[in-house]
Amino acid sequence: MDVEANLALFRDMIHCCHELYLWIYDSGFHLISSNCPEQDKVNDLLMLGRRREGFDQQITANHTPIIFTNEIGLMWMMVPRFEGEEFLRLYVLGPFFVDDTPHKTLEAELNKHGLSISLRQEFLHFLRSLPIISLSRIFEYAIMLYFCITGEKITVGDLRYCGSEQHPPESYPQPERADSHGTYQAEQEMLRMVREGDLNYQKHMDRMSVTGQLGKLSNGDSMRQMKNTVLVCVTLFSRAAIEGGLPPEISYSLTDRYFQSIEACSTISDLVEIAHTMQEDFIQRVHRCRSGHLSAPIQACCEYISLHLEDKLTLEQLAQQVGYTGYYLSKKFKREVGLTPNEYIRKARLKRAALLLRTTQKDVQEISEQLQFCSQSYFAEHFHRLFSCTPTEYRQQKDSNGTGSPENPRPENRASATRSHEIHS
Repeated sequence: MDVEANLALFRDMIHCCHELYLWIYDSGFHLISSNCPEQDKVNDLLMLGRRREGFDQQITANHTPIIFTNEIGLMWMMVPRFEGEEFLRLYVLGPFFVDDTPHKTLEAELNKHGLSISLRQEFLHFLRSLPIISLSRIFEYAIMLYFCITGEKITVGDLRYCGSEQHPPESYPQPERADSHGTYQAEQEMLRMVREGDLNYQKHMDRMSVTGQLGKLSNGDSMRQMKNTVLVCVTLFSRAAIEGGLPPEISYSLTDRYFQSIEACSTISDLVEIAHTMQEDFIQRVHRCRSGHLSAPIQACCEYISLHLEDKLTLEQLAQQVGYTGYYLSKKFKREVGLTPNEYIRKARLKRAALLLRTTQKDVQEISEQLQFCSQSYFAEHFHRLFSCTPTEYRQQKDSNGTGSPENPRPENRASATRSHEIHS
């Protein structure tokens, strides 16, 4: 496979549409070559984002592409190249923005790095000349770049994300810019899958992630744009799930929880993780409602548990919800679900703990107490039984691998291997 010839063709094709540059770094992250005329200056911009602990390790922890954001909101796509397990090269395409970042925002962020006035003005001039590219188009380019280098086909779900852990900069009002909206048919197909609980959703989700856009939902703040996009999706999916048979009180409660989780996100990787979980969660819940696998009382019991994992739950409470005696509920629950109510509750709490470990900065003790485990040692013991690692190890693996799955705490090459559909149940 002639990687260099592939990359040359890819670079020229991209240049037909966007002024994006290709960079090649060696295994020590030293620049080998670039077609950028301002390569020293731009390389310094990339270095601003590398001044964070663990950057090199995160880049090389997996073979899949990374969408990288530095401290001033500038973005690149990166593909590490390996021979076996040996890291050889890092190919970088960029830089670019995904939103029209205001001049004041860029100036304020550059001021934090102690640059001279002349250098700061040079940076600002260069930044204002960079292309603004939709995130969906960036996904396409990342998938194509990976194919050029490895010959392997991947999906949007395989992409990783890393960048500054700080909160996104304050936005400034800007004139409205015309944006094209995504395909109405694609959106309707996604809503149909939620409405019908269609388990063949993964391929369409990947396609929707590439082709669909909701337009401009924020002025000058790309993180706010992404949050608003996911909030809109939660609202649409919630209504489609109700139409598909999910009880309204369950759907509304899920919507509230996801809204809170989305607003608490401070990184792209956390937001993407919640978005994937949310989509699968609604579809899987509707599927369970429509499949008839569980009787209505047991299904209602499972949904009640999923919404009260942070509360104390007793068999008597659950029995009261469905009008059974505790003894009869326990027998019927075990017969239909395959677990006793207590075993089901514990497993559901452990999966929720995995989600909190991936998407929040709460410490292990706080998560243990929040989910009603009697002690941290008891929590750690049962977490290890389910995931084959301690909570701390699980979080460390998430940090080094990007996104992961609660069912597979040691993800292989595919970071988006189907996440647990019972993350909340």
